[in-house]
Formats: sequence, C-alpha cells, structure tokens
Amino acid sequence: MEQQAPTTAIPPGTGDPNDIYANPPDATELELEAGHPGLGDEVYVERRRALFAICREARLRNEPPPIIDYNDEEQRIWREVTPRLDELHHRYASSIYLKAKRDLRISEDRIPQLRTLSQQLQGISGMHLVPAEGPIPYRTFYTYIADRGFPVTQFIRHGSKPEFTPEPDMIHDCLGHVPPLVNHDYAALLTQIGRAAVAVPTGDKVLALKRLSWFSIEFGLIEEAGETKVFGAGILSSIGEIPNSLSSNVERRPFVTDEVIETDYDPSRMQDLLFVIPSFAFLRNEVENLVRRFGVPITT
Repeated sequence: MEQQAPTTAIPPGTGDPNDIYANPPDATELELEAGHPGLGDEVYVERRRALFAICREARLRNEPPPIIDYNDEEQRIWREVTPRLDELHHRYASSIYLKAKRDLRISEDRIPQLRTLSQQLQGISGMHLVPAEGPIPYRTFYTYIADRGFPVTQFIRHGSKPEFTPEPDMIHDCLGHVPPLVNHDYAALLTQIGRAAVAVPTGDKVLALKRLSWFSIEFGLIEEAGETKVFGAGILSSIGEIPNSLSSNVERRPFVTDEVIETDYDPSRMQDLLFVIPSFAFLRNEVENLVRRFGVPITT
C-alpha cells in the first residue's frame, strides 16, 4: 500500500520559529510549495488562484463559506478518493465519527457545499465553518476556533496524485475535521484549546497546546468497546495513515497529558507513536485541566 505523507490543518509546531507550518505567514496570494504536484499545470494554478481570492475575501469579510461551482475534474477526484476512504473509515474509524458522517449526509458522489455543512453544524453543536484560502497564521487560526469557528479550505488536491496532498485540502478538512465537530464534547474541547492558544504567550505553553492538538485533533485514537479506533483528522483523511495507525508499525500508548505535551513529532513522515483516549469526555476534561494550569479561565 502506498504511504501518504500526513497533512494537517492544525499548525503542527516543532518549536522552530522559522517553521512556516507552525506559523504560516498571512499570504495575500497563492503560493504553492516546491514539489507541489500542481506546479506547471497552468489550469490548476489559475483555478487555485481564483478559489484563493474568493475564500480569502469571504474570510476577511466574516462571511460564510462561499458557494463553489466545482468543475468536472474536481468532482472526479472527489469521487475517486472518497469511496476508498469510506471503505477504510468503516473498518477503522470510531463509531462517533461514522455516525457524524452519516448525520451530515456527506456524499461520495458530489463535493458538498461547506456553507450547507456549516449550517448543519450550527444547529447541532453550535460550531460553524470559516472559509480559509489556505494556511493562515497560528493565532488567527485559533482566534476562529476560540469563537467556535473552524477554518476549512475549499480547493481540491491535484488530479495527478489524488491519494496525496502536501497541504490541507477539501478532502482533508471535509472528511477529517468536519464530522467530529458534531460531537458536543469534541466541540467544547476544541474551543478551549483555541481560547488557550490565543491567551497564552508564545513559548512552552504554545508548544504544549500544539502537541496536544497533534496527538488528539490530528492524530488521535480512541478506545471503543475494547477496540482501538481512529478519530484524528490527519489519519482519517489519509489512505496510508489509517491502516498504519493501527498496525504493528505504530506504538500506541494511553493518553497521559503530561507525557503528550512533552512528546515531539515529525509531520513530514508516517507516524510511529500515537496516544489513545478512552472518550471525548475524558479528553475534554484533560484539556480543561491543562488550560486551568496555564491560567486561562474555562468558559462554557
């Protein structure tokens, strides 16, 4: 099975201030990194530029996700990737995730409109979706989270490598991050992380919150009925990471917050160490305890 490099919408943070993934600049125009599969494809680049401008304008105007008329190629990529992910989800994903995915009626046949999904989430858990043109600065990202918003992209990866994306795209966000937002405990813990990330100064506390986010929101595992299942978006949106996360290649440990926030990670390769929570309620409690230790008040 081809291995896929992990992707993340939570800035990973390795402690290096020059790490653009930990603290991406507030780019005013599209920038594709070296080696991006879409480089050299003028049609793809122009499409990305157009979506970048549309979504950035909507975000800066505090508007909901714009309605996008996805083209045939984008729909083809969605139809190619999502059934493969769905098969893996039914084998490995947590029941909470699978129920949320059903409740949101995310189709394998057509790319959903994020505005519709945002309206559904607002009615279920009070969360909403914020249009994002691409990676946005760390504190900007978490300011939205603190206000019960989740920034999401609206572009699709390049068709030459539909199983891979070097950046968070619509498939990563929509099939990874969005469904768990239905769960009230998940929404509450995410909001607390956002408020803490905005409130604490830069340094060790910020790094601790990034590590906690990485090993839960992005690459978290959960125990269900005696089995270990997946709920992290970085795993759920990766054809390679899903089976890898539950294989003998990965060391799985019980989620102990003090250990988690001292554990570094490498976002550029397949993960070999993951942590398992017993429930979202447990994780919410752990997040709230950590936030209190950081001197940030808990709000409901």
